[in-house]
Amino acid sequence: MLVAGVLSITAQNVRATSNINDGFNINRKNTNGHQFLLDDWVIGYMVDNNGNLSEKKLLNYDIYNYNPTYKLGQNQKDILVIDRNLFSGFVLTDAENRQYIFSKINGDQFEDSKKEDVFYQLINAPKKNIILESTKKLKDPNASGWSSSRDNTLSAKFVLKTTAYVLDKNNKYVKVKFSSSSIANAFSDKKKEIKDFIKKQKLKIDDEYDLIPIVDYYYSLK
Repeated sequence: MLVAGVLSITAQNVRATSNINDGFNINRKNTNGHQFLLDDWVIGYMVDNNGNLSEKKLLNYDIYNYNPTYKLGQNQKDILVIDRNLFSGFVLTDAENRQYIFSKINGDQFEDSKKEDVFYQLINAPKKNIILESTKKLKDPNASGWSSSRDNTLSAKFVLKTTAYVLDKNNKYVKVKFSSSSIANAFSDKKKEIKDFIKKQKLKIDDEYDLIPIVDYYYSLK
């Protein structure tokens, strides 16, 4: 059974489709983009705090409010916001059969502690040694603020930001950039070995997935 509550996202005339725009109302006109990770609701499963999978649902991740959401079937009027306190993770599978595996991680597990325990994507699943944080911020082009911009011709827009973290020798998540120096500094106890490995293997670090062989190598040295 999937427990959820209608908290903040209301849809109009929701039909049984996965389109992000189907019945969705952000309650703000002229806003560019949306607050979700994916452009469509996709097939997914929630994982409860006991490790049990929910039944199959149309899911998406609201990365503005850090809440998983699911879309109901025909004749329903609401998109439900799932109580994240009841779940330890979830899995999304998009139309291209790409999997996105998320796990809830405590804020005190980060080198720079975070206030909330939220969901992070496991890049090297099922290992939790590389995670990706995806967030969206609502950027208002009007310096005078949200209320006045409602009547302004300029539109607010959602802006995506991603941050990668690796698990260091102290079992803390450290933010890294996609560069050899940044990843070597994160693993300071094996800094020379990491630099030599990257150079010898002629590795390019362009995204979070390029971190996998480097992090695997680091853990093989321990």
